[in-house]
Amino acid sequence: MKPVLALLTALCLASAAMAQPVAPPPAAPAAPMVKPEGLRIISSHVRVIPDNSVPGVSNIGFVVGANAVLVIDTGMGPPNGALVYAVAEKFAAGKPIFLVTTHIHPEHDLGAQAFPATIKMIRTRAQVAEIQTQGLAVVRAFAARSPAIAQLLEGAQYRTADIVFDQSYELDLGGGVKVRLMAMGPNHTAGDTVIWVPGDRLLFSGDLAMRAQPALMSQGTTIAQWLDSLARLEALAPQFVVPSHGPVGDIGFIRGYRGYLEEVSTRTLAARSEGLDVTATVALVSEAMKDRYPDANRLAGAVRVAFGS
Repeated sequence: MKPVLALLTALCLASAAMAQPVAPPPAAPAAPMVKPEGLRIISSHVRVIPDNSVPGVSNIGFVVGANAVLVIDTGMGPPNGALVYAVAEKFAAGKPIFLVTTHIHPEHDLGAQAFPATIKMIRTRAQVAEIQTQGLAVVRAFAARSPAIAQLLEGAQYRTADIVFDQSYELDLGGGVKVRLMAMGPNHTAGDTVIWVPGDRLLFSGDLAMRAQPALMSQGTTIAQWLDSLARLEALAPQFVVPSHGPVGDIGFIRGYRGYLEEVSTRTLAARSEGLDVTATVALVSEAMKDRYPDANRLAGAVRVAFGS
């Protein structure tokens, strides 16, 4: 009887185990897609597809004039670029379309090849140089983040500029709608570009001013350089600030970044003057500011830049 009982017990245990719910495997990260159905009117001549604060998605801008349309940023890869172009085409209704990107990171730039050859791509000279020296490395780094991003970026290439400028470029879209494109780097990237729509008092600030902490990623940036850029933007006195990521804001984004970078600089220089090395300085400044600025990696990066400036 003992072998029989043992067999029955084993069968019962196996049956109970099979009856337990099995946790499904974790879902793969969704592809970061632009959502054109969320299009918002921001001002008289500006429309924005918001990123809804989704990682890997950017705010997409459209400045609509009587004679032409300017598109700001493209989304991640050709599939997103095609969605953005479809919206631009509706606004343009046969009129010329211009395209500019705030910087060369893939969610801002690598949908451009989905636009037809008839559109005019505008780039700063610094952005063109950055693509030549760092573009492929940037694409590889982003593609490694997830299979979904790798798929979006498959075959993606940076589009050659039709118009290249050094410091600023004026664009007349007709009907009194004028736009000024300004080279601002190196800050977040070497080729940072902002777009100012003076008639609407609206600024597309890229990553130079937004709600999230700044990411000082360009090798050539300094705290002084970024503060100088912020001073230029603040002097415009924008009513609306459309950042690369996150919600639309106002001049408070610019002032918030200025206060943050000034505090980082002041605390870092004080620590360095007391003889602390960079590791100890990062720890000290981060501890003092972490409750107000919780992105530890970005805070540490800012301290390292300030220490080396």
